[in-house]
Amino acid sequence: MTKLLTMLALLSYASTCVRLLCYRRGLANYRIHISLVAWLLIVFTGTCALEILLGHGHPSFGQAGIALTLCLLVYRAQGNVANIVRGIQ
Repeated sequence: MTKLLTMLALLSYASTCVRLLCYRRGLANYRIHISLVAWLLIVFTGTCALEILLGHGHPSFGQAGIALTLCLLVYRAQGNVANIVRGIQ
């Protein structure tokens, strides 16, 4: 069970980080506070993925659930953090 939770959290954090890194703004307005939140999410999810990959992090059931939920939100919003902050429409 622990290996399953670890892999679930690792894949969730890594895919969230990659999806946010690959986001293209297009015609959307630039907002500095949303960009800061997106940057922080990239840094934190990437750091968590690296910690797990290097063996320093051991996610619990709750942490793996939060990672998966965040991953689903980011993919549903197509990487647009503004949609997550204000609610996906």
